[in-house]
Amino acid sequence: MARVLVVEDEPLSGLELQENLERMGHEVPPVLSSADEVLPAVLAHKPDLVVMDIRLKSFTDGVDAVSRLRLVSEVPVIYLTAFPSEGSRDRASRTNPVAYLPKPVSDATLAEAVARALGQAASA
Repeated sequence: MARVLVVEDEPLSGLELQENLERMGHEVPPVLSSADEVLPAVLAHKPDLVVMDIRLKSFTDGVDAVSRLRLVSEVPVIYLTAFPSEGSRDRASRTNPVAYLPKPVSDATLAEAVARALGQAASA
């Protein structure tokens, strides 16, 4: 069982992600809704994976949060976005994510990305 940290500012989407990941057998700490919560949560929970929404309702977005996270951790990251664009994908790619998935993401696609991320983490 892996510990997966979810950062999603839409409460229903966050709950759905949490439930899907728990059904896959993973432990999911409380869902975070802002980029400012990421570093303290990573230090407290020591996740094996972070599932990060790119567009958050705050000054700092998910890519900025992961850029800061990279200063203290190389934990694998899966980005989710309802607004895919070449610009955000380019910015996100600089943080070395495992996946960049458009929303809505299917359970099968999420499960495949999580398995790939955790497989990479295990071999790193």
